[in-house]
Formats: sequence, C-alpha cells, structure tokens
Amino acid sequence: MSNRRWVVILLVGTGVCQGAVAEPGDAGLGFELTAERGYRVDRLDWTIAGQGNGQSPNILSELTWNNLVTRQTKLKLDLSSGALHLFGSGGYGDIDSGANQDSDYLLDNRQAEFSRSNNGAGGRVADAGIGVGYRLEAPASRGYRGYLMPMAGYSMHRQELTMFNGNQTMDPYNDPPSLGPFAGLNSSYDTEWRGAWGGMSFVNESLASGLKLVLDVKYHMVRYDAVADWNLRTDFAHPKSYEHSADGQGVTVAFKVTSPLSRHLSWLVGIDYGNWTTDHGVDITYFSDGDVGSTRLNEVNWESLSLNLGLMLR
Repeated sequence: MSNRRWVVILLVGTGVCQGAVAEPGDAGLGFELTAERGYRVDRLDWTIAGQGNGQSPNILSELTWNNLVTRQTKLKLDLSSGALHLFGSGGYGDIDSGANQDSDYLLDNRQAEFSRSNNGAGGRVADAGIGVGYRLEAPASRGYRGYLMPMAGYSMHRQELTMFNGNQTMDPYNDPPSLGPFAGLNSSYDTEWRGAWGGMSFVNESLASGLKLVLDVKYHMVRYDAVADWNLRTDFAHPKSYEHSADGQGVTVAFKVTSPLSRHLSWLVGIDYGNWTTDHGVDITYFSDGDVGSTRLNEVNWESLSLNLGLMLR
C-alpha cells in the first residue's frame, strides 16, 4: 500500500475520533455478540514462470478469478474487562457466481499467448480470527465519546475456488483452432492465507443518540499455501496436481455504523475491504508418472470488498 493511502486512512481515523471520548469505561465485565449477513465480491489472480529463476518465460501461466459474488454470514464475540478486550470472529459464504480465465504464454511479458479459456467459477470462502486490544479513552467532549484501541491477533482466510463450464477462446497454433465449449471441466484451487496481524480501532459515539462509528485498520503478515486439482490434465497427478507456497502481506479496512434499537440490541451496517499480495514463492507440480517439477510462483493477488447488515447484542 502506498504512503498516500496510509495517510488517508490515518486522517479518516483521526476524524472519526476527533472531539470524542467520554468518561472512563466500566471496570466490570462486558460482551458484544454481533451477527452479520451480506454480499462480498472477490478477485484473485496468480502467475508462474517457466523456470525457478523466473525466466523462460517470466510468465508461463496466469489464472484469474473475477467478480466472485458471495453470500456470507459473519459472527464476532467481543469480551471485555475494563480496558482489555478479547475477541474472536468467524465467517462463511457460498460463491454464487464468478468468472475464470486461464492463459498460457510462450514469450516474456504475456507475449505469444498460445491458449486461453474463459470458464465459470464458484466455490466457497471461510474466515476466522482471534485478537486482543487495549482501549485508550479520553475525556468526553461536545456530547461525544470515543477511544483508540491498539490490537494484535491471528487470522486465517480460505477460498475453495472451482472452474467449470469450460470454453476455449484462444488457440492460435492449431489448424484449425479448437475453440468453443469443452466438456468435463471440474478443476479446483484451494487457498489459505494465515498469520499474525496488528492494527488500530478508532471509535466515536454520540451520547445523545447512541450512534457509533467504528474504523478498524489491520496489517497482516501471512503464509500463503494453495493446492490445485486440474482434472482434465492427464499428465498431472490427482487429487493433488500442484501446490503453491509463499510469504505475503495484506491490509484490511473495516468501517461500520451502529445505532441502538433497545438497551441491549443495536443494528449495524458495515463495509469491509482487503488487499493482499505475496512475494515470490514456489510452484511444485506432481505428474501422473510420479515425477515432481518446480518453478517460481511470481505472485498471488487477492482483493475483497463486502457490504453487511447485522445486529449486535450487548
């Protein structure tokens, strides 16, 4: 993420908290249980090179999953004792629709594309995390209260992506080219992003209406692993055709608004955004004859945006 984007996030967080914060928090025990339901749109892509040194060509294959629309459900539990908060979260969703593109190249920089298919995409996603935070409050000001909360924790994010309804859209080196729909495509690519994170929560609440604004910003340091089954490749082993591994990082930003319905129940609307990428890694391919080959995983990129509605019980 560029320095400019970090500055924008911090300025927004400062604005959310400006003029905030009331009396010191209750030293007793407390909890918040939140349930959310909404839609999420993801994009994921990766490329591999022809050799382990990243050459011959520098991009041999490129896979992209676009417009993955998911219906998701999320739960979060926040337990507090005085200023100390312990929280955990989990989420699950089914991918309703999406598109996949599989391209292969003979020359560097995506030149001489010799195969392309555009296919249907689906699957499911799952997320889980735990964390701890310490609330830092300030005196009340102009009818508002708020706080900053440094946080740290660990999270895991999975995507079980599928490819189906195969359609060959480029085949320039065959005469005649073999284009159009092809039967039997049922390939899978299962990912996992897991690791530690650190962040900050900015909160501002109106004492009169109870309306609360919350902005969470987190930086993730992750290990990326993926396993694929390319079902139509008879030269590949099954069910594990190849696997990917790399180190990576991600930034997530979550903004939500809550307003009370009663003393113990509030409604909320939230927007979540995540941007993840990996460093160079390793692609290991398993062949049907028992051989094993490896090359460079150039990078993996994942972007996610979601809109959620929910209820909070406290």
